[in-house]
Amino acid sequence: MESAQIRQKFLSYFEERGHAIVPSSSLVPAQDPTLLFTNAGMVPFKDAFLGIERRPYTRAASVQKCLRVSGKHNDLEEVGPSPQHHTFFEMLGNFSFGDYFKEEAIAFAWELLTKGFGLPADVLHPTVFEEDDESAEIWSRVKGLPASEVVRLGAEHNFWSMGDTGPCGPNSEIIYDRTGRCLTDGSDCHLTCECGRWWELWNLVFMQFDRAADGTLTPLAQHGVDTGMGFERLAAILQGVETNYETDLFVPLIKQLQIQCGDADPIPRERLPSYRAVADHARAVSFLIADGLVPSNEGRGYVLRRILRRASYQGNLLGLDRPFLSQICEGVIEIMGGAYPELTESAGRIADLVSDEEERFLSTLEAGLTRLEAVLVGEAKVTARGTVLPGEEAFRLYDTYGFPIDLTRKVLEARGWSVDEQGFNEALDAQRQRARSARELERGQEEALLSQVGGLPATRFFGYETLAVEARLEALFVGEQRAETASAGAVVAVVLDTTPFYAEAGGQVGDSGRIVGPKGEIEISAVHSIGQGVYLHHGQVVRGDVREGEQVHAEVDEQSRRATMRNHTATHLLHRALRVVLGQQAKQAGSLVAPDRLRFDFFHNKPLTDEELRDVERIVREQVLLDRPVRTEVLPIQQALDLGADAMFDEKYGQEARVVSVGDGDAFSRELCGGTHCRATGEIGAFLIIDQRSVGAGVRRVDALTGTGAFAWMDTRRQVVEQLSREYNVPPEELLERLRALSATGGRARELPKPAAANLPDPDEVLSRAEKRDGTYLVVDWIDNVDAATLREFGDELRRRVKSAAVVLGSLFDGKLNVAVMLTDDLVKKGLHAGKLADQIGKEMGAGGGGRPDMGTAGGDPERRQAGLALARELLRSQR
Repeated sequence: MESAQIRQKFLSYFEERGHAIVPSSSLVPAQDPTLLFTNAGMVPFKDAFLGIERRPYTRAASVQKCLRVSGKHNDLEEVGPSPQHHTFFEMLGNFSFGDYFKEEAIAFAWELLTKGFGLPADVLHPTVFEEDDESAEIWSRVKGLPASEVVRLGAEHNFWSMGDTGPCGPNSEIIYDRTGRCLTDGSDCHLTCECGRWWELWNLVFMQFDRAADGTLTPLAQHGVDTGMGFERLAAILQGVETNYETDLFVPLIKQLQIQCGDADPIPRERLPSYRAVADHARAVSFLIADGLVPSNEGRGYVLRRILRRASYQGNLLGLDRPFLSQICEGVIEIMGGAYPELTESAGRIADLVSDEEERFLSTLEAGLTRLEAVLVGEAKVTARGTVLPGEEAFRLYDTYGFPIDLTRKVLEARGWSVDEQGFNEALDAQRQRARSARELERGQEEALLSQVGGLPATRFFGYETLAVEARLEALFVGEQRAETASAGAVVAVVLDTTPFYAEAGGQVGDSGRIVGPKGEIEISAVHSIGQGVYLHHGQVVRGDVREGEQVHAEVDEQSRRATMRNHTATHLLHRALRVVLGQQAKQAGSLVAPDRLRFDFFHNKPLTDEELRDVERIVREQVLLDRPVRTEVLPIQQALDLGADAMFDEKYGQEARVVSVGDGDAFSRELCGGTHCRATGEIGAFLIIDQRSVGAGVRRVDALTGTGAFAWMDTRRQVVEQLSREYNVPPEELLERLRALSATGGRARELPKPAAANLPDPDEVLSRAEKRDGTYLVVDWIDNVDAATLREFGDELRRRVKSAAVVLGSLFDGKLNVAVMLTDDLVKKGLHAGKLADQIGKEMGAGGGGRPDMGTAGGDPERRQAGLALARELLRSQR
C-alpha cells in the first residue's frame, strides 16, 4: 500500500466514525513558548485537553507534522546511524475531548489495524499500565484472550503525564512483532527486549487524572483520549520492508542522492548512515522552510541551520564537495506536495535558501579545516601530550565553525591523531547547562507571575468597540510579588476584569494609557497576555495609591492607538502590494506595528530595486486615496482561508478567526488578524517607505511611516533640499545635476564622500565566521570604506540579530581609521564596558577611545590597525 493511500485510509476511517478531520498545524507551535517545535500529534490540541479552549467537535483525527530535535525529544544525532530515527516525521492520531474513552479507543485501533490495514492479530500485542484493570479487561474481550495474558508494565512504560503536574493517565501500547523470535539469540523474548524484534506501533493515552504537586491523583471531570502512531513505521510494516528508509517516502530521495554520488547498488553498508541522514534532513529542511523559517543564528532558525548543515556535511562525507541538497528537497516536494500544498507553494524559496546556506557552509568548512590545521601545528610545537587533540579545541571548532566532531575525528585519523572526546563532551555539556540556566532565568519572572494569576478568569477585551471602560482591579503586582496596595513611584503590573487595552500580539505592540482609581493613577506603558487569556497591564503609579479590588477607570491613549491603527492597516496594504510587485512568494515573515513606525519582514532573496520600491509605494498610496472601507468579521477558519485570507505561520487560530478585509466584494487585501485597524484606508493619510535591508537568508525588511510621522520625515528632507538649493543657488529640480557637475570637476561636492551601502557585507555572513564562546558571538571584523556612523549602524544590526554579542568593527574611510565597539545588554550587566575596551584598542593603535558601557569608538594610526584588532580579540576572549 502506497504511503499516500495509508494516510488517506487512516483519515477516512475516523471521518466515517464522526471525527472532525483537522489539518496539520505548523511545525512552529502557535503562541506556545514551552515548545521549540511541534513534537507530537496532541500539541495543537493541548488547550482543548486543558479545558482552556472549546472546540466545535468532541472527537478529531489528524496527520500532524512533527519534529524532534530539542529537549528530551532530540533525535538529531541518532539520525543516520539508526535505521529508525528521524528528525521530521508524521504522527497519525485520533482524539476525544470528553466524548469516548478506553472502550471505543481500543476498539477503533484494533479494527483499523486488523480489518482496515489487514495486519494479522497474532503479531499485534497490547500492553497496559500495571494498575489499569479496565484496559486489560477491554483488551481481553477485543483480542479474545484471558485478561491475565495482557502484558502489564510499570509507569515508565505505560503512564503518561503532560508535565510534573496536570492531566495524566495510563496508556496502552500496541506492539508489532516483526520476526517472531529474538534477533539476538533466537529465543521467544519478552516484548521489552531491545533486540529489534518488537516495534512500538500505536500508543493510546487515556487522560484520566489531575496530578497535584504532592503527587496526588484526582479523577478529571472530563476524560480525554490522545493516540499517536508513527506514520513512517506503519508504512514500513504495510510495505513489508525492514526499515522506514526503505519505504516509498525515502527510496526516491536515496536514489537521487545515489545518482549524485555515483554509488552502484547495493549502497556500501558503511555509507548508508550518511544516505539516511541526508534523506531525513532534506524532509525536515523542506517542511521548516515551508512553514516560514529561515536559517539564522538564534532559536528555531539556528536549529534549521544546524539540520541543513549536518545534511551538507553528510554529503561531504559521501564525496560531494558542491551544493546538492536542493535537488533532494525537490524530491521531497514531489513526494509530499500532494498532502502538504505549502511545500509546492514554497518550492522556489526552499531551493534558494538551501543553495545559499550550503554555499555558506562549504566556506565555513574550509575555514574550519584551516583552523584545525593551525591547531595541529600549534599542538605539535607547544605540548607534550602526544597526538591527542584537546577536547576544548575540538569544541571550539564545533561551536565557532560548526565543525562536527565526527569530521574532526576523520581528519585527525588521517594524520594519526585522535581527539579527547571526553573533554569535548564535557565542554558541550557545560555549554548546554549554561544555556539551560539562562533560559530558566529568562522564564523565571514570567512563571512567577503565571503561577499567581492561574485562578483568575480571562480578561474581557472591549478595545475594538471603545477606548475607555470601568473595571475592577483584580490583581496587583509589584515586581514578581502580589501586593494589596502600591504607592506613587512603584513599578507595577495589574490585572483588570475588563479592559480596552490591546495586549501585544500579532506584531502589534500593546496599548498605552492610564488606569485611574479612587485615590491614585497608573500610567500604562505596555500590555501583554499571560496564561489563560489574562492581560497584564505594566506601568508606574504616578500619583496616590492604588489597591486590589478597587473600581477603576481604564483609558487608552487615543492618539497613540490611532497612530498604531494607521500603521497596522498600512501593513496589510504593504503586504498585498509587495506580492503584486514581487510575486506571491513575498509572504509575511514577521512585523512590528507601533505608534511611530511599522516594520515588515517578507520572504524575498534580493534587494528591491528603486523601481520596485516606487511601485509598492504607488499601489499603497492608491488604496489610501480610494478611501476603501476596512471591514472585520469572524468566520470559520476554513471559510476564511477559502476566501483567500492570508494567515501567519506562527499565529494560533481557533475554529473561528477574525478576518480584516480592505475593500468591498473582491477585496484588495484579506488577512486573519486580531489587531486594531482604521475604519477606512483614507485615515492612513500618507505612506512612505524609508528603508529596506536584509535581516537573514531569504528575508527582507521594509521600514515605513504613515500619517504625521510620514509628513514629518518628508518635511525634514524638504528642508535639507531647500537649504542646499539656496546654498548652491539653483532650483531644487536642478540640484542633483549641479552636484554631479561639481563632483566631476573637483568642486565642493568632492569634499563630502559617501560610502556605498554595497560596501557592507551580509550580517549573517559576518556572524557565521565569528568566534562563539558560551553562546556569545565575539565579532572582530574589518569592513572596507565605511564611515563611522555606518560602522556603528552595522554593529547595531549585528547586536540585534543575536542575544549575546561583543562586536568590534574597523574601517578606513577618507583616510581616517574608525573602530566601533558594541556590547549586548547581557554583557554590560556582567561588567563589560565598551568605552573602556575602545580606549584600550585605540591606545594600541597610537590614539585612544571611549564611550558608553554598551557602545564605544576609537581611532588611531591606520598602519597599526591589525595590532588593534588582534588586541580586541585577546580582550574579548579574556573578559568572557
